[in-house]
Amino acid sequence: MRRFFAVCICSVALLSAYGCRKQMSVIQDTSPKVDTTSRAKVDPFANVDTSGNAVFKEASLTDDLARQAAEALQTVYFDYNSFQLNSESTEKLQKAASFLKQNAGIRILIQGHCDERGSSEYNMGLGEKRAKAAREYLQNIGIESIRIETTSFGKEQPVQSYCTDDACHAKNRRDEFKVLAR
Repeated sequence: MRRFFAVCICSVALLSAYGCRKQMSVIQDTSPKVDTTSRAKVDPFANVDTSGNAVFKEASLTDDLARQAAEALQTVYFDYNSFQLNSESTEKLQKAASFLKQNAGIRILIQGHCDERGSSEYNMGLGEKRAKAAREYLQNIGIESIRIETTSFGKEQPVQSYCTDDACHAKNRRDEFKVLAR
């Protein structure tokens, strides 16, 4: 009999502990409803091709905007065998960033170039590192990555060919900027 009462008491305890349905609290949303469709932000880069097969076309700008871009997007030069930005380069990139912040719909292509010394493969890699150094600098000061593309021309497009001294070679070690069409 004791056993029967013990089993009954345990069963009642278990049923009361686990058998009760838990109530869920319901919190009503009393915040005012805001119409977000009228203030929807338009993404000017919604149709940007971010694949590795993107084709870059230079934008045709109005005369005034083309002049502003030419003043702001100045060629950045590098030391021999280097992709480190110097103080003159960072000043030019600050000016470029200011222009890009004022013209939020503009995208750019940074083209990395090298002088004629070294193999084509080495210079393609160095040109890419130069372009990426400028891109990273611009990104670090607030320019969105979707607005910046990079490419390398290595030693294939020198400003001056057949250089015999470092002053001539220095003109070929550069990053150039192009405004891209949407």
